[in-house]
Amino acid sequence: RFAYRRRDVPAASHPMVAAALARLAGVREDDVVWDPFVGSGLELIERGLLGEYRRLYGSDLEDEALRAAGENLRASGLKRWGLSPGDARDYSPPQRPTLILTNPPMGRRVLGKDELEPLYAALLQRAAALLVPGGRLVWISPLPARTLELAGRVGLAARERRPIDMGGFSAEIQVLALARVTAGGDR
Repeated sequence: RFAYRRRDVPAASHPMVAAALARLAGVREDDVVWDPFVGSGLELIERGLLGEYRRLYGSDLEDEALRAAGENLRASGLKRWGLSPGDARDYSPPQRPTLILTNPPMGRRVLGKDELEPLYAALLQRAAALLVPGGRLVWISPLPARTLELAGRVGLAARERRPIDMGGFSAEIQVLALARVTAGGDR
């Protein structure tokens, strides 16, 4: 089932977690998917394997992650993908995403706990600015109540929430949707 997984990086998603995130995100034929913490690319691959999409984009700060993601994406046989170095707080994929699908750093192996909330707040703000109206963000948050509050401030609302055991600490899968634009242009 996970034969595409040729390379890994520290703190990468477990394939089953990536598959669960992709399934909760669902499939839309017009999906332009962006993973701002692409790691080894598993979320993009799992979404691509589920069904039709327009484009898959991944970005990461680490060159090693981009190399691993590229190798895994090539092994998956998926087409129409691109990887770029970039910081989730200010990077813009070449097309506006309909779906941001990611398992962000959680402070266990790559970030300190005091760095999480500012990173998540910046990503939520970036997501609200980049997502097309009706677009969605599917991710795992170890700070569920706080990220829901921050999401609400930028126009993202929870569609679904599921608790998850991350092997020693609890987190929550959150499916957040950007409010649709009304006829008057307001969200």
